[in-house]
Amino acid sequence: MSQLQWNKFIGQERIKNVLSSAFVNNTLGHAYLLCGDAGTGKFAAAFELAMALLCKSQDQKPCGSCDSCTRMLKYGHPDFHVVLPVAPEAEHKKKDGTLNDEGWKFISESVIRRIQNPYHIRTYSSIPSIPIDWIKEVNQSILRGALEGERSIAIIDGIDMLNDDSANAMLKTLEEPPAGTLILLLTNKIHALLPTILSRCQILRFAWLSPEEISAELVKMYGGSPDDKRIKDLSYCGSLGRALHLHENPGADVIDDAIKFWTLCERGMWNDVFELCDQLVKLDDYGLYEKFFRETMELVRNAFFAKLEGTENYIRGKSSSEIHFHTYDGLEKVEDLMEICEKALSRIAHRANISLVFANFAISLMEIVNVEKQQPC
Repeated sequence: MSQLQWNKFIGQERIKNVLSSAFVNNTLGHAYLLCGDAGTGKFAAAFELAMALLCKSQDQKPCGSCDSCTRMLKYGHPDFHVVLPVAPEAEHKKKDGTLNDEGWKFISESVIRRIQNPYHIRTYSSIPSIPIDWIKEVNQSILRGALEGERSIAIIDGIDMLNDDSANAMLKTLEEPPAGTLILLLTNKIHALLPTILSRCQILRFAWLSPEEISAELVKMYGGSPDDKRIKDLSYCGSLGRALHLHENPGADVIDDAIKFWTLCERGMWNDVFELCDQLVKLDDYGLYEKFFRETMELVRNAFFAKLEGTENYIRGKSSSEIHFHTYDGLEKVEDLMEICEKALSRIAHRANISLVFANFAISLMEIVNVEKQQPC
């Protein structure tokens, strides 16, 4: 029996063991839901599993060099399908809003980039969505069944972004999949999914990656040593995708503001919080706001890891003593804090009123850390 080898999928040993065992024993289910933070390996795992199932090698799979693997890497295999959020421009659409030839070319190029860089966190020029005609085409391909072999595989990345019609169509496919079908659903927001979809999938929860796993990948990609300060700063991200994003987009211009905002909120200095909010709002830069909240997420995660390890050194180049983490050192509160950061990022992606985004975030943060807020004048 061929063995499943993981090439780009790092860490997540429990999930590797579950999928490898099912692969070797031919006991894979028809649908899996891969959930967890962005950049923790969901797409890498889904793609390598799909490639292994369609690989023609008789030894280790995926081999990466047979005809099947080569076509998958170029997104040209008729039994392999991908859907993911995209932000097509006006020139990619017909008058009725469906994709034109340039739009389908854009879709194919987007999937290939995702395959080549499975951990990179994607950025968009406008609000991303999943085109309805794309999900319809993939759904029809799934129902048609395999063309070349015994397997037909689909990866739906961002299943939480499907509209109601698309979600219901996918639900019907999950209920009655053709023989040999494997559907891999990916999400960062499991709470946003229909219970009926959850009940029809085997759920695999992706954990944060360890600092050692992240630093090893950063050294492999960018050189240097695990002891380099920059590598250490990024190794506590919990997500390789976020570490890569911050390495390529340092965001040093907002890290001090993020620390100041956090400290003021924790101390309950309401008036000062809103004064800082006003300063940030005047910048009128949604890209900068996104950086601000991503930096804030790193402060939460890094401070938590630093406290666990008893260190005071590495919170994105700042001392952990600059953030008084003692008031929320439990994992449950860390998860709550990460959730309000994610909500702020989601509202920014939908171009919500930025003043309200900051206000809601500050209020939620103060409630989580249980500070006594100074009343605004």
